[in-house]
Amino acid sequence: MAGALERKTGYHFLDPALLETALTHSSSQSNHSNNERLEFLGDRVLGLAVADLLFLHFSEEEEGGLAKRHTQLVQQAALVNVAQELDLASHLKLSPGEMKSGGHKKEKILADAMEAFIGAVFLDGGFKAAYDFVEKFWSDMLKSHESPPEDAKSKLQEWAQAQSLPLPEYRLLGKSGTEHAPLFEMEVFVLGIGKASATATSKRAAEKAAALEMLEKIGIPS
Repeated sequence: MAGALERKTGYHFLDPALLETALTHSSSQSNHSNNERLEFLGDRVLGLAVADLLFLHFSEEEEGGLAKRHTQLVQQAALVNVAQELDLASHLKLSPGEMKSGGHKKEKILADAMEAFIGAVFLDGGFKAAYDFVEKFWSDMLKSHESPPEDAKSKLQEWAQAQSLPLPEYRLLGKSGTEHAPLFEMEVFVLGIGKASATATSKRAAEKAAALEMLEKIGIPS
């Protein structure tokens, strides 16, 4: 199983234990440690690698545009995209309960494992190895937008400012789900327009989804 993943990624571990740890979710009762620490490390390595790739590829672009591109490329959706390309789900080590509830398909678990994998590559082969991996699997996404992408929250904020309205206000309506698979319901309020709400697996994702709902409500293309 690990060999198949190494062939797909093009990286072969000198220390197979690092790969095993990267694929071990916190719900697992394995004797090996889980991937939370590697996830923390991988998040920072990915951020630096993506920043350098953007700096080189978009050599004439201002900081604001680079920042928008960077946000899109390190967010959960981008990580899940690569995880699915690599079929990372089939290699994860989860508890029987988490597996039964479809944990191997949950976007947060996939994204966290993808970050942990990058962290493991960094520890095993150094920054260049991790950078080469990110360049290989993030390049198509990096080059897919001629102009910097606008996320829904930024677009809604800019619209409100253009209308001389107060900035949109976000608040948590409720939290449900389990400890390992929480669901957050967030609401956005725009003075003179009203409210819109959405649910997602993180507060940030729910805020973006609520902002998207509001944009659709006021007739602004997303």
